Amino acid sequence: MRIWYQSLVDTGRTQSYFDGMAARAKTIARPGTEVHFAPMPQGVYGSHVPAEVVIYPYTASLLAQCILDNALKAEAEGYDVFAVGSVQDPALEEARSLVDIPVVGYGEAAMHFACLLGSRFAFIAFQAGFDQMMDLRVERVGLSARALPTVLMDATFDDIGRAKDDPAALVERFTVAARRAIAAGADVVIPGQLYLSEAIARAGVTRIDEAPVVDAMTATLKMAEAMADFRRQGITVTRRGYLHARPPRDILEHARAFHRRDPTDSGT
Repeated sequence: MRIWYQSLVDTGRTQSYFDGMAARAKTIARPGTEVHFAPMPQGVYGSHVPAEVVIYPYTASLLAQCILDNALKAEAEGYDVFAVGSVQDPALEEARSLVDIPVVGYGEAAMHFACLLGSRFAFIAFQAGFDQMMDLRVERVGLSARALPTVLMDATFDDIGRAKDDPAALVERFTVAARRAIAAGADVVIPGQLYLSEAIARAGVTRIDEAPVVDAMTATLKMAEAMADFRRQGITVTRRGYLHARPPRDILEHARAFHRRDPTDSGT
């Protein structure tokens, strides 16, 4: 089985992050499962970190085109599953309407696994704007009755990067935020970004006050493997309704070519 794992972290930002994910994937995935970690293009965020860019609808829509291009590439290259390793599930529905291989997302997978581990869950995020973004995502997935409002923790992108060498401070801050969610009624917590989840998982944190912590990569890879199994049994994504309608090839190819033209060219 071959899984294309799409990250929103860009090339060249932190190679140790991708090296660590590749090493962990070998301990999570089944024997024989190959996981290809694909970053975003180098420089796509300019001088900003990813979490500072993806919280804006317009810039997120531009990033979505990179994700969708890679979904098509993954299908063309024979991958069995396309996985989006970002908690807000960017372009997830669009990708499902575009390719016939299974498409899974970290946020959606983590929420469904959380529902199997407890009654109510909460996301813990570290970037302002992610709280509203994730609460809207929960609503779209239809799990508002099983979720508490997202809790923001006191940490920055750089704090999380440093945690790979010394995780104690980050774990303490995450625990403080998780306990706020638990006090409000959550009995499962989900790290609200893959970058955060990787730091927490590598620190060995799996429970806080008897509340399980959902590991992003485990949730995503296991859902990917399960959906590949479904496809082998002939069970694939619906093509009924607006959200899942796949465009005919001629419409798709024309649209992709047209929208890649020079926007200053009026055609005259």
